[in-house]
Amino acid sequence: MVVSMKFLASVWLIACLGIASATAQELDTSGLPAETLGQSTPVFAFVGEANHPGLVFVRSGAGAEHDPRVFASSRDGWRLVQLPEGFHNMSWMYVGRNVRTYEIWSALQASGESGPGLNLLFASGSPDGRSWRYRGALQKISRYAVVDMIGINPGGKGTVVLRLDDDPSPESPRLGFYSYMTKDGGRSWGTPLFSSGRPSPPTDMLAPADKSFDAKQPPEVAAWRQLLASIQPR
Repeated sequence: MVVSMKFLASVWLIACLGIASATAQELDTSGLPAETLGQSTPVFAFVGEANHPGLVFVRSGAGAEHDPRVFASSRDGWRLVQLPEGFHNMSWMYVGRNVRTYEIWSALQASGESGPGLNLLFASGSPDGRSWRYRGALQKISRYAVVDMIGINPGGKGTVVLRLDDDPSPESPRLGFYSYMTKDGGRSWGTPLFSSGRPSPPTDMLAPADKSFDAKQPPEVAAWRQLLASIQPR
């Protein structure tokens, strides 16, 4: 059987185009520029499922200048989402999701030479992680207190439980748990209630992030691609 050179050339061209297309797809599976990935350090993540996307909460920037941002998965890859003004140089401290509405709540704080910030700022996000708004602020009992759990319902009533394990200041408060309550969606908070033991989970407790990361520097781009692939819905 005689095969024409024109036919063989066509087959070769199609094969080359297929390889090039597959290579390009492999190199650009995230939809995020390599420069963006190279400046972003993961902090928390929600693994994507059929009814909600994968989300990665990152610290974007270097040194004293940084911003909290979100990588949100979509059908055509990933998108970079920025928070509203007022969160510059803030860091993610807690991220949780309402198990009924899938609304996201987060607590952020600043850090400086004197240690962790004294105030927590709250932001809520849409289930797809693309829309965010400022909710309010809370002055902690101690700058060293950390978020233990958060519960809040769609009507705006909720509780934030802070845990204080250590405070090196001379006049440190008692170590233990401090529960703050809000009735207006985080705009204002009542006087904290102290407990030496961990209190019962608050009503409508948020489900914490599926993953947390201890990375201090942005991962390599190849490592980012693997991470995003493990977070994206199947």
